[in-house]
Amino acid sequence: MTLVQTKMTFKPEIKILVFTFLFCFHYSTGFSTVMGPIKIDILGFNSHTNSIFFTRTNWSECDCQTELYTYSIDNDSLEIISNWSLRTEYSKNKNKIIRDKGLANLAQPDTAILPNFVLLKWAPPVKYYSKVLLTETVSYPFEISIFDQQYKYYQCAKNSGDPQIINLKIDENSGLILINFQGDCFEGNWNASLIYYSEKNGKEFSKKLTGNDVTPLKFFEAKENE
Repeated sequence: MTLVQTKMTFKPEIKILVFTFLFCFHYSTGFSTVMGPIKIDILGFNSHTNSIFFTRTNWSECDCQTELYTYSIDNDSLEIISNWSLRTEYSKNKNKIIRDKGLANLAQPDTAILPNFVLLKWAPPVKYYSKVLLTETVSYPFEISIFDQQYKYYQCAKNSGDPQIINLKIDENSGLILINFQGDCFEGNWNASLIYYSEKNGKEFSKKLTGNDVTPLKFFEAKENE
C-alpha cells in the first residue's frame, strides 16, 4: 500500500487508475471476488463416511481453480483441495470430471421448503460514499438465522432484488442452506455461501462451510479526508 501513503499529487484520472489497480490487487488476494461470480455445485453426500462434497469456483481475475470441499459431519472437519480442477475445464466437462474423480455415485440432496428455524431478517440500509464508484451508494445488509447462529450478508437490493435461499435436505434431520447474494453493487456478480445444519437427538447445530465469502462493507467505504 506504499502508493496510497505517499504524498505525491496525482491528476484525478491517474488517481482513479492507481486506485483501481490497488483495489483489484488487494481485493482479489484478500477476498477473491472482484470481476467474477462465485459458484457452488453440490456434488452429493456419502452415507458411508457421513461426508458432504461440493465444489466452489471463483471466476474473478485471479489464478484460481475449482476447489473441492469435503465436510466430515462426524468429525466436524473441512478439507479443501484448492487446485482440484482447472475451472475452464470443469465448466465445460463437469460431469466427466466428476466421474473421472470417482464422485458420480454420491447421494443427491433434495430441494425442499425452508425449515421454520431458517429466518431472513433485513437490517437498515447502509448509505456511504463508495471509494470504488466515487459516489454515494446504499447497501442492504441482511441476516440469516439458523437456530441460535446468525450469518451476515448484504445485497445490492435496488438492482438485484432479494437473495436466493435454497434448502437442500440430506435427511429428515439435516441439510444444507445455499445462499446466493449479490453483495456490493460495483461488482454486479452473484456470490454463493453454504451452511450445514442438523437437528438430531435434541441437539441443534449449524456451521458455515465457506469462509471469507463476505467482504466487510467498510472495505468499500471512503474514510474521512481520504
